[in-house]
This record gives sequence, structure tokens and C-alpha cells, in this order.
Amino acid sequence: MRRLHRLFARLVRQLTHLPIFYKVLVANSFIVVGGAIVGTTLTLLSTGNTDHLPELVALFAISGTLLSVLINWVVLRAAFRPIEVLEQTADEVRRGNFHVRAPTVSFSDPDLDNLTATFNAMLDTLVGYQERLRELSQRALTAQEEERRRIARELHDDPAQSLTALLVLLKMLHDRQQPTDGTVLRELIGLTSSTLEAIRAIAQELRPPVLDDLGLAAALEGLAAQYRQRFGLSVQVQIRGQRQRLAPEVELALYRIAQEALTNVAKHAGTDRATLELDIEADRAVLRVRDGGKGFDLGEALGSGLGLFSMRERAQLVHGTLDIRTAPGAGTEVIAAVPVRSTDRPIPRTEG
Repeated sequence: MRRLHRLFARLVRQLTHLPIFYKVLVANSFIVVGGAIVGTTLTLLSTGNTDHLPELVALFAISGTLLSVLINWVVLRAAFRPIEVLEQTADEVRRGNFHVRAPTVSFSDPDLDNLTATFNAMLDTLVGYQERLRELSQRALTAQEEERRRIARELHDDPAQSLTALLVLLKMLHDRQQPTDGTVLRELIGLTSSTLEAIRAIAQELRPPVLDDLGLAAALEGLAAQYRQRFGLSVQVQIRGQRQRLAPEVELALYRIAQEALTNVAKHAGTDRATLELDIEADRAVLRVRDGGKGFDLGEALGSGLGLFSMRERAQLVHGTLDIRTAPGAGTEVIAAVPVRSTDRPIPRTEG
């Protein structure tokens, strides 16, 4: 008895692990066979003709089973075809073919048609994200190469030439083998000082130490002073709210947005004045860079080299937004708003 129980339990487990297609087929076959046996038996018993009862029951059971299996096989194959197609499509996607789509199958169920449409829409969205990621990667590589080219050009134009002149003077002094007068020494000192300042300016532009040491507000004030000295751009800085330290990625994003916006003002706005405002509110920080220059057509400028794309991407990376308000002849205002994520880092106090 126990052996029969184990055999039955094993049979049940095997049936439960069958694909749903075969589960439905077996269930329908059992129903048809049971109906054929019961119906045939009751019919023959009611007529009193029981001479060939076993043979007739077996005949109807076998014929009913074969007919049921055949009909159910055809119907279920057609009904489960969309699922099979989805499985094949998903396997193609797993292999890396993201352009495959599940076709519409005849005699399909409306719910399965909706599932197929949703699956194809999901693949379209995935391909869109891939293309967007590819575009972002290309833009990042292009921006990186442009930055390297700019740094190489600045190093070559100023510090490299100054160091070359310094080397020539030092060789001349070495060849003279005579005491050096004060004029030559002052020239050497001035040339060395200017070269050092040029190298410091490049390093400051790459990664300002004040941003890490003193925070965003001090870094923006230093940035304004740098643009006054470098481009003759008078930048009025206004800091409102509590001077708290924000998350490093937030401070860096706002600093780079301000840097890019001021560069655009200095090179393209046709004005020597700009305003830089930082409002640190309870739940967000808002950066505004405003100028009264010639402005531009925003739709035409989105594909140009004004850095608008990089500014918007930097804002989005810290869950913020970037709004650019401009028109030809009406100046430009860049507004970046990002959520405040303050840290426990204190603001160092400066002397003086």
C-alpha cells in the first residue's frame, strides 16, 4: 500500500512539472475518457444490453481518447503558439539581437496579443536607451578629446614657450661664464613667475582645490575672480542662504555648470558683465548665471559646441534640472536647480 502511495506521489510530481500544454492535454483526455466510460456504461445498463459491455467501453474510451488528443493538440498548439513565439524572441534577445520583434500570430488570444505588443514596446524602449547610451558615450569621448586638445594648446602657447625662453636665457648665462647683472635676473624671475602662474591657472581650471577645501560658495567667488583676470569679464557674485557644505557631486556639478556658463558669456555673449547667483534653500540649491549680451536661438544652439548638453547632463546626474532662457538680443539666463544633500563637513574659516 505504501509502495502504491509513493508511486502515485511520483506520478503527481511528474504531472505537475509538465509544460502547461501537456497539462491541459492530459486533463482534457482524462475528462473525455472518463465521460466515454461512464456514458457508455450507463447507456448500456439502461438498455439492459450488457453482453459486450467491456468491449464497448474500451472501444469508446480508446476512440474518445484518440479524438480528444488530436483535437486538443491542434487547438492547444494554435493557442500556445504566441507564447512559443515570445519565448523564441526572448531567446534571441538573450543572444544579443535587440532588433528582433515578436510577430503577430493568427488565431491568437487578445490578452496574448497585448502581451506581445507590450514585449515589443519594451524592446523598442531598450533599443532607444542603448542608442542614447551610445550617443552619451560618444559625446563624453568627444568632450574628453576636446578638453585634452585645449589643455595641450594652452600648455604649448604659454607655459611651454615661456619655459623655452627661460631655458635659452639660462644657456646664455652659462655660456657667458660672467657675473649676472640684476636686469637679467629680474627678467628670469618674472618669466619664471608668469610661467608658474599660467600652470597654476590651468591646474585651477582642471580641478580647483578651493572647491574641496572651502566649498562651493568660495569656489564660485574664486571662479568669478579668475574670469575677471583671464577674460576681463566682470562677474558679480551673490550667495544667499546658509553656506553649508553640499554633497561633493552636487558641488562639482554646480561648479562645472557655472564654469561652462561663464565661458559661454566670455566667448559668445558679446558683453563684459555677468551675474552669478547661488541660493541655498531648505530643500534645493539654485544656481543662476545671467548676462545682458546678444543672446541666441536656443533651438539652433543645441547642436553647437556651447556645452548646453553637458550642462544639462550634469544637472540630471545629481537629480536636478537645467533651464536656459534666451532669445536673440535678449541676453541669456542659465538656471540650475538641484536637491540639497548636505554633509557633515564644516565650512573652514578663512583668515582676514
